[in-house]
Amino acid sequence: MHRAFKTTLLALSILASASAGAQESWPQRPITFVVPYPPGGPADLIARSVARKMSDFAKQSIIVENKAGASGNIAGEYIARAPKDGYTLLFGSSPVLVINPGLYPKLGFDPLRDFQPIADFGSLPNAVLVNAALPVSSVQDLIAYARREPTTFASAGSGGTTHLAGLLFAQAAGLKDVTHVPYKGSAPALQSLLASQVTMTFTDVYTAYPFLTSGKLKVLGITSAQPSALLPDVRTLQQQGMPGIDVSVFFALLGPAGMPPSVVQRLSALSQQVLQDPEIRSQFKERGLELPSDGSPETLRTRMERETATWSQLIKSTGAAVD
Repeated sequence: MHRAFKTTLLALSILASASAGAQESWPQRPITFVVPYPPGGPADLIARSVARKMSDFAKQSIIVENKAGASGNIAGEYIARAPKDGYTLLFGSSPVLVINPGLYPKLGFDPLRDFQPIADFGSLPNAVLVNAALPVSSVQDLIAYARREPTTFASAGSGGTTHLAGLLFAQAAGLKDVTHVPYKGSAPALQSLLASQVTMTFTDVYTAYPFLTSGKLKVLGITSAQPSALLPDVRTLQQQGMPGIDVSVFFALLGPAGMPPSVVQRLSALSQQVLQDPEIRSQFKERGLELPSDGSPETLRTRMERETATWSQLIKSTGAAVD
C-alpha cells in the first residue's frame, strides 16, 4: 500500500512537471487570433499589425481568422468554448466585449465570466461624417439641416458604436425622425455616404481618415470627451454644445476563461512588448489609436466591467435595438 502510494505520488509529480514545462515553453505551435468582424475593418487591421509584431517576439506564427456574424456573437461563443491552452484567442472590440450583453437578452456567453482578459490595445473615437457636398460646416448646421430635411445615418451594423453614437446624437440634439440604415461593416456604410444615399455616419477616425484627406467627406465633430490626436483641430461634440457624449471603441486581446496563469502572463508580457514597440506606436498614432497607459489583464477587466454598465444604461436610454 505504502509502495503504491509512493508510485502514485511519483506519477503525479512527473505529470505536474511535464505540464509546467509545457506552459513555460509556450507557444509550441501557431496561435490564432479570431476577429469577430470582416476583413478590412479597424479590429481586423489592428489585429493583423499586432499579430505580425507579436509573432516576431514569440518566435511563432500567429494566424488571423475572421469569424464575422451576429455583431460578433458567433466569434464570442466560439472563443468561450475554445480550448483553454492559449492557442485560440479573441481580438475583439467594444461590441462583442461590453455592448452586446446589454443588447441581446439571450446572449450565448458572458464576456466577464467566459473570457480571460489579456491586454487592452487602445481605443478610437468616432467622427461625425457627412458628404463634402452637404451644405453644412458644423454640428449645429447639421442639426438645423436635420430638422428641415429627411435625415438618415449609416452604421457598420446594428448594436455597434457607430449605431449607438448615432442614436445618442439624435437624442442629444432632440431629433426624433432620424432613420438608422445599418450595413454589414464600415466600408459599405462609407460607400453609401460617398454616394449621398444617407445624410451622415459615425465612423471611427482610423477608418475615416483616408476619406477626409481625399476631400470626399468632411468631419464635423468627434464623439469622445477629448479631441482626437489624429484630428486635433476638430472639436468634440461636447465642445459644440452636446454635453454627456463620450463614445469610443476599444480593442483588446482575450482568451477563454480558465487558461493557465503562466500562459496568460506570457501573453500579457508579449502584448506589452508590442505596445512599447516604436514601429507599432508610430503606426497606431498615425491612424488615431489612443494607446492605453496600462494594458494589463487586471486593468482590462476593470474597463470591461465599467463599460458594460455604461453601455447597458445608454442602450436603455436610447431604446437601441437590433434591426
